[in-house]
Amino acid sequence: MKYGATGGTAAAILVLAAVSGCSDPAVERGDDGQVIGRTSAHVFEVRKGDCVDDPQVISAQQTELTDITLVHCSEPHTAEVYVDLELDGSGAPDEDAFSELFDEHCVEEFSEYVGAEPTHRAVADLGITAFYPTDESWQRGDRLFQCLIVGSEGFPLVGSARDLIDG
Repeated sequence: MKYGATGGTAAAILVLAAVSGCSDPAVERGDDGQVIGRTSAHVFEVRKGDCVDDPQVISAQQTELTDITLVHCSEPHTAEVYVDLELDGSGAPDEDAFSELFDEHCVEEFSEYVGAEPTHRAVADLGITAFYPTDESWQRGDRLFQCLIVGSEGFPLVGSARDLIDG
């Protein structure tokens, strides 16, 4: 999978993260769907509403990832998944197509998820990143495209960003 990170909502820095075919046991979740405790999870186990505490997610350096750390959203974390989309098609989308997906889903759905426009001062310290398949992972069946909210300049998030303004 590739990751694209931003310090705001305007530009993306792409970070490579290769995905292996192995999988860890299922992530333990509470009745609210939140992760119980701090746990390592395969990138394919991450889903909408999950909070990720892994500095590599917001790194501008290219890196390979197969596992990341998930935590309950009440704990400090680096990112929160807010879009979970299965792609279709016979071939992996190119960089231009992923850029369009980023704009269409990550940027457009940000406001709906947090309850405010990206220009609202309450969300000014948030950025956006995306997970998407590489050509190699696409050939192995990876079709997952995810958008994540991140704290800008490496500042951790505490609590869910969902309905941040309304809730």
